[in-house]
Amino acid sequence: MAFPRLATSNLPTATSEETKNTMSPARGAPMKNQILQKLRAPEFVHAWQFWFEKGQSTASAVKAESADDYASHVKPLGDDDGKIRTIRDYFQITNNFSLSENLKARGDSVHMFHLGVKPLWEDPRNARGGAYYFRVSKDRAEQFWEQVCLMAVGDVLQAAVATNRNSFNDEITGVTYSIRWNAVQIAIWNRDADNEAGIQRLLETVLEELSEEVKPRRKEEYWYKAHKAHKGFVGAVGN
Repeated sequence: MAFPRLATSNLPTATSEETKNTMSPARGAPMKNQILQKLRAPEFVHAWQFWFEKGQSTASAVKAESADDYASHVKPLGDDDGKIRTIRDYFQITNNFSLSENLKARGDSVHMFHLGVKPLWEDPRNARGGAYYFRVSKDRAEQFWEQVCLMAVGDVLQAAVATNRNSFNDEITGVTYSIRWNAVQIAIWNRDADNEAGIQRLLETVLEELSEEVKPRRKEEYWYKAHKAHKGFVGAVGN
């Protein structure tokens, strides 16, 4: 008994895309590289760095310090000196650093700044700038902080203050979480205190992006202040 034969002589030639889709999967090193590439988290537009600052016990001690003394209290936080380039790096630090356990005294602070920028007024990229300050109750502070940090690493804050000046395409320099007597002060630092339109857009963006449960209740809970308006600015930066 003869078996019927499958006719293949008149079949169309497979396209390059069809050939690609039916190829055997990569093996060995090529397969490993493909998998790692798919698993690798995309990098942030800007690299960041976490810093820890231990507050001083008395106001008089703070006043007596020089700029160098103050800077000595600010140290990189976490592995790799607190440097983060991806969202995985970010959560690697934040998931292993408890704010409530490590920040207890007035002035204890955590900063997240662009890599290469120190959380100090005298840093050249901060000297002409200022910060938007938010006074947040302690029960809402950690959630508020996380949302602001994610806005920062996601470049949401930078997009709010963006201008046509190429030299300020990284105007948002960092964010700070600092313990106060009966609340937490969260600050968003920018490079140019004269960028009034950008600063206003920054506030509008933050208020729009924050979840309802952590949004400020009153206007008295947030304000902008140029660094040079602080009493200790001249001593830290000089004339």
